Amino acid sequence: MKQLFLLICVLLLQGKNIAQPIHATPADYSAKVADLIAGDTLLLSPGIYSSQLKIFDLVGTPQSPIVIIGDGDATVFTGNACCNTVSIKMSAYVELHDFSIDGKSIPYIDAIKAEGTAGNWAHHMTIAGIHIIGHGGDQQTVGISTKCPTWDWVIKHCHIVGAGTGMYLGNSDGTAPFVNGLIEYNLVINTLGYNMQIKHQNVGSRNIPGMTLNGKTIIRHNVWSKSDNANSGGNARPNLLVGNFPASGDGANDVYEIYGNFFWQNPVESLFQGTGNISFYNNICLNHAGGGGISFQSHNGFQPRNIHVFHNTVISDQSWGIRLMDTDPAYQKYIYGNAVFSDHATPIRIVGSGINTALLSENVSAPMMNTNTFVHDGTSDLNTINVFPVLNSPLKGSIIPNDPFLTFTAFQHDFNGTDRDWTYRGAYHGDGNNPGWHLALEEKTLSGPPVHTDDQHPSHFFTIYPNPASHFIFLKTTDDAYWNPLHSLQLIDAHGRVIHTPQPDPSSGYLDLAGLPQGIYFIRIYTPERIWQSPLIIANGVE
Repeated sequence: MKQLFLLICVLLLQGKNIAQPIHATPADYSAKVADLIAGDTLLLSPGIYSSQLKIFDLVGTPQSPIVIIGDGDATVFTGNACCNTVSIKMSAYVELHDFSIDGKSIPYIDAIKAEGTAGNWAHHMTIAGIHIIGHGGDQQTVGISTKCPTWDWVIKHCHIVGAGTGMYLGNSDGTAPFVNGLIEYNLVINTLGYNMQIKHQNVGSRNIPGMTLNGKTIIRHNVWSKSDNANSGGNARPNLLVGNFPASGDGANDVYEIYGNFFWQNPVESLFQGTGNISFYNNICLNHAGGGGISFQSHNGFQPRNIHVFHNTVISDQSWGIRLMDTDPAYQKYIYGNAVFSDHATPIRIVGSGINTALLSENVSAPMMNTNTFVHDGTSDLNTINVFPVLNSPLKGSIIPNDPFLTFTAFQHDFNGTDRDWTYRGAYHGDGNNPGWHLALEEKTLSGPPVHTDDQHPSHFFTIYPNPASHFIFLKTTDDAYWNPLHSLQLIDAHGRVIHTPQPDPSSGYLDLAGLPQGIYFIRIYTPERIWQSPLIIANGVE
């Protein structure tokens, strides 16, 4: 942070017209937060922040969000029995980055909460790089919670460890929908209840002026684990549960795209449960603890509708791997190209009516004793487990038709991000040595030899903030490093034309956007391992 500050001071002295970050300490941050306006960036110094962080009536713009950035785990907000630690009311286009929250095991306070007070809303919020601990005093204590109507949220690179519930998005009565969200690269482990639940949505609940009415919620590249600390009996919960979208009207055709996630262990419940419109693909779901695999079933009286389950690797040695129960017969269900290993009599279990069995195709199932015929190691030891296909694995077969899946984000990539040729069953493409991330209870990364440009597939390899931007951005890589001069960069406009080949400052990752015409741009980064394209950045054209 000192490097960033010094760099900005130098640029100001050189006449660069960029917004100067505002610095705050534990002694003065409350007043400075309250005064933030669109385009402001507040830098929180290291220290213990013991009063509530109030995000009240803070409204940025798409081009000029309000950004609050901490100094990683050195910036710590602590819980207080009075209130939720980060409280959000009537705010939009606000980004929270890179700090920790320690709830001190105080029950019934949430780490981050969009409050459920009458008339409240919160939209276009980014919650990134927040580490949450000490929120396990009760199952009702939540890491990230939304109890008011929320839309266009991004929750990414957050670590939530040992909470009562990791994330609880939407109100329990279906009146406060979570709409058009992106939840990616989070690590949520050892919760008492859900790692995450997204609540059902009532007809007519998308009724706030200016609200996004239709969209999709993407849940990708997260790690969900209940290997320790999980409640049992009546308090047992799946790792991830998603409820239905409205039965008719606005949002009825929304879909959950759930892909590239790692689900690990649940002693009682299934790893995943959902209803409504769900596309579930390229996930690795491993449960040796006693619960089930992935289940599509009625919830709150709502039947599963359009269900696409393809290219998942599922191990559930004591129970079924994939289950569909009492689905709505008016909608299609596809179960294609999955690899399921279980000693259950029916590894892929169909219960009730509404399933066209002709749409169950090209799946591979086998008992646990034969797992190593297909993959390297399917045991319960995370130090050795490796469900990448062995050389010449029987998981490779004829080409699987992909026509039903062409509209889904990154449908053509496997769990590692490798392009598919549609011949392998399960979450991986290829056999032999796994070129990607080793399964672990840590934040998932995409790495390895695949080289492709994919603006739908941002990874932890690079992050850009603020984004959207106005006058400048910072480029940050994994391991808290900044720009590597050995990499090359292109600035591309919305038509794919190369506008500039800038070189960020290697000590800070700072890149000046001043002088760019107003518009939407992308950054394309070339490394020896891959080509990476950013989500959009926006320049406002201010000289």
